[in-house]
Amino acid sequence: MKKALKAAFLSGVLGAGAGHLYLKRYRRGAFLIMSTLCCLVVIATQAIKQAQIIFREIPKESELLNFDEVSVLVTKNFSTEDFLLTNFATMLIMLIWTFGIFDAYKIGKDMDKAKSSSTNQ
Repeated sequence: MKKALKAAFLSGVLGAGAGHLYLKRYRRGAFLIMSTLCCLVVIATQAIKQAQIIFREIPKESELLNFDEVSVLVTKNFSTEDFLLTNFATMLIMLIWTFGIFDAYKIGKDMDKAKSSSTNQ
């Protein structure tokens, strides 16, 4: 398998930056990985914040909550700003990941081309 396909596959399966690490483009790979991790931290922080709010509102005397009761609590406590921030972070992860796949493929393709031209000379 050529480097371009391997790098794109690694970026697609393992995450943005994996293909770059395979191609020895460590700075770009680290940047993509750190960007993705920052977005995941934002999403996790928002999820924990929402869970804490919901747990505070659960009545102490209730034994089990059904799905409808939990759904009402989530809807009531989820602000528009939190929703927008979570959606923005999710969209950013998707963009970073897509960029990582295509960029790793392009870099790998250039490396494959350079390798084939050096062997032909």
